[in-house]
Amino acid sequence: MEAARIVERITGNAWATDAEGVFIYVTPAALAFLGITLESLNAPSAGSAFGWRRVIHPEDYDAAAAAWRRCLQTGEHYNVEHRMLRATGVYGWARSTGQPIRNGEGMIVGWYGTVIDAALRPEPGERSAIHLDDPLAGGPARNPRPSMEAIHPHDRSIVEQAAARAFFHGIPQISSYRQLQADGSYRWVEFRMEPGHGNSVDVDPAVARQDAPWTIARSFGETGDAIQAALAIEKLYGGAWAIDATGQFTYATPTAQTSIAMTLEDLNLLLDGKPFLDGGRQGWQRGTHPDDSDRAAETLRHALRTGENWNFEYRVLRANGAYVWHRAAARPTRDEQGRITGWYGTALDIDVYKRTETALRERERQLQQLIDTVPALIWSTAADGTPTYVSKPFTEITGATLQDITAPDGSASLGVVHPEDRAAAREAFRQSVTAGVPYVQRYRQRRADGSYRWTETRAAPLRDEADAILQWYGVSTDIHDLVTTQDALRESERYSRQLVETLPAMVYCALPDGKPIYRSQRLRRYLGFNLEDKDEEGKSRLDGTLDAVIHPEDLAAVKQRYNHALSTGEPYALRHRLRRFDGVYRWVETRATAMRNGDGAIVQWNGICLDIEDQVNAQEELSRAQENLARANQAASLAELSASIAHEVNQPLSAVMNYSSACQRWLTAEPPNIERAQKALEMIVQSADSAADVVSRIRALFKQSTDKRDCTTLGTVVAEARALLAEEASRRRVRMTIEGDSGLRPVPFDRVQIQQVLVNLMRNGMDAMASVSNERILRIQGYGAGDMARIEVSDQGRGIQFPDRIFEPFFTTKDQGMGMGLAISRSIVEAHGGQLWAERNEPRGAKFIFTLPLVMTKNA
Repeated sequence: MEAARIVERITGNAWATDAEGVFIYVTPAALAFLGITLESLNAPSAGSAFGWRRVIHPEDYDAAAAAWRRCLQTGEHYNVEHRMLRATGVYGWARSTGQPIRNGEGMIVGWYGTVIDAALRPEPGERSAIHLDDPLAGGPARNPRPSMEAIHPHDRSIVEQAAARAFFHGIPQISSYRQLQADGSYRWVEFRMEPGHGNSVDVDPAVARQDAPWTIARSFGETGDAIQAALAIEKLYGGAWAIDATGQFTYATPTAQTSIAMTLEDLNLLLDGKPFLDGGRQGWQRGTHPDDSDRAAETLRHALRTGENWNFEYRVLRANGAYVWHRAAARPTRDEQGRITGWYGTALDIDVYKRTETALRERERQLQQLIDTVPALIWSTAADGTPTYVSKPFTEITGATLQDITAPDGSASLGVVHPEDRAAAREAFRQSVTAGVPYVQRYRQRRADGSYRWTETRAAPLRDEADAILQWYGVSTDIHDLVTTQDALRESERYSRQLVETLPAMVYCALPDGKPIYRSQRLRRYLGFNLEDKDEEGKSRLDGTLDAVIHPEDLAAVKQRYNHALSTGEPYALRHRLRRFDGVYRWVETRATAMRNGDGAIVQWNGICLDIEDQVNAQEELSRAQENLARANQAASLAELSASIAHEVNQPLSAVMNYSSACQRWLTAEPPNIERAQKALEMIVQSADSAADVVSRIRALFKQSTDKRDCTTLGTVVAEARALLAEEASRRRVRMTIEGDSGLRPVPFDRVQIQQVLVNLMRNGMDAMASVSNERILRIQGYGAGDMARIEVSDQGRGIQFPDRIFEPFFTTKDQGMGMGLAISRSIVEAHGGQLWAERNEPRGAKFIFTLPLVMTKNA
């Protein structure tokens, strides 16, 4: 127990047991830390388990108990790392170490030791010893430590102490020693012992130099007790020292001397010839950092004068020239009268701790800087929801401190949450804390200026190894602009949708490949089905929709035009019949245009569909009225022309008849009056010439004039004729195609008359297909044939019934035709130096062909 108390005075906690392992002493503060009593530690647990099982992690107990039983039997040094249960209910890593106490006969009479908190837990397999130079093995040694038999007897204590120092202090140690060779000689080698803590900072090892003169003071004086206490500590920590009442060293662990390359004489040397207690400098100060030397000496003198415990942190110069942080602690020994007889202590290497502490503080500073610069409000609470932290931006932006957001009962007050959102936020957080699930909530949060902004708050729990919640960490992000933008977008979308739905038109949208993705309510009602209703296996939504709603006679044209638009990106426009929800087909006009992104790529097609059934019917009625009127005008004009011709020709013919009668009378008279008859004949001739002049004037009305002829391409004339009949073709469901060479240039011609020929032939083709129920195609082809331009107009009607008479004037197969169109067309073509004839079209229909002379180049 005395050894335990000596250790306790240096480390703050210690324990002692009897030879059987029954605890007879534990530092009271340690019992409180563990939340257990001495009796509980000794109380038997289930089976043969030790009483202290209840404070060891279940996964670590078996190994710790087995090691303790082995040490009790063998007297080996006890070194075990395990997790211990704290009073808080949380397990933490610790290192337990113990040494046996023996009587004069070498029998174990008890144990003493200590427990060191191991915040940095080594991972399994990390602790290792590396043999840097092993001439016997020819390379790195596999054993964690060299065999003691291979180490020179004078050096074995150095290796043992280096290993213990590395284990307890967590600092790599390098020790030089003499190793036995195969030929029986010894060779100097270096041995490195790794603590296995995985520290993230570099450390400078202690270097042993075996050629230095290590000594112990020749006379212990009154420091015998101090030396004995130092030896007890040395067994646990690997290093200790003892000084007399004046500060002179009487003992120091060899490794403590070798690490700083100083002997006892070096440590005790009076540098200025003045006693240490009188303010003189002592030899050990040469191994202390200049910034720490005077302060260390001053505090030690104070302790020597007053008997107070000495504790000091300073930098010590190693043999390799590096300064290393140490924490020194010394306690006095007293005689029966209470007089100080000496001091014992140890200097623990805390360089790793210092560097780690510095690194942690720097990381903490960086983390705090990160938290303070992140554009978010960070906070935390305890496991029960009690606020524990708010970041600097949180206070700056909301104007609320940690105290402001904490209610009197310790719960979160949520004072920065809008009153209308507070109840929902509080209930959501309560449920998260109760169930241990992440917290996500949107609400309006008050700002320092009193305004409220929309905020999204998220929080998640931090759990320990047992999955118990330790803390809640949360972040509040300003999403006010996002929320207002989303609201504006929703309002804009609602307005746009309302606009589309109220337009007197049917609107639809499609993907770049034509797949329908939207139809207005008006269009859905018109068709009587929704988008997905026409999704059929093996058929696209577009084809399924077109097949269901487009009139069979219009389907091919619609698909051809729609595919052309999709492949080229050109606008789509077509009139066709669309099946309404009641099965009735109605004429509609559909138009669609591609919507493109900034790169010009098509992202969507937007279209509109207008019901034009009434307009088409009205147009047809108007066209019929115009045709009837044209026929009436034609008949009236013909009647007027006929009356004019009759009137003009009747007079000279009447004169001819009158003079003929007179001539007859003069010739039949007795005697015949030849002179009078001659004069009558002259008048007959004059009247006949007058009639011929009348006929010539009438023919001059139809005679072709070369004054209005010009040079242009046939393609231009054909296109103009097609444009003139486009409306009529659409109304009559006729698709006109133009093929061939559009650049043909005939000799100068009257474009109006040739256009009249084309219009007459094209209209005849449409009339011929009026009774055709399938696809109606009118094809116009133009190409060169030698020195002539050849134009063909073919239809798919019933064909030519009277091929030998169709060009006769006044011959017609139409109910209301006059029979003059083809005759006049042939006259016009022949007047231009060409020919007009008709052929049978294959597989059905008729083909009318006319030619015109081409302009011949000089090379031709």
